[in-house]
Amino acid sequence: MKTLSELSIVLIIPTIIFGFWGMNTKVPLSNESHGTVVIITVSLICSILVYNWLKKKKYL
Repeated sequence: MKTLSELSIVLIIPTIIFGFWGMNTKVPLSNESHGTVVIITVSLICSILVYNWLKKKKYL
């Protein structure tokens, strides 16, 4: 159960970012050719930071 909680916490960040990006409103970088790569990179960096933070707090 702890493993599922850990995965849920780390994977919720890209879910929120991509959910926001999928809305039918004007969002930054939506018309740029490199916008998708930037958003994927930002979500990966955020997930890695949260994973490292949880490791540092000894939660993982």
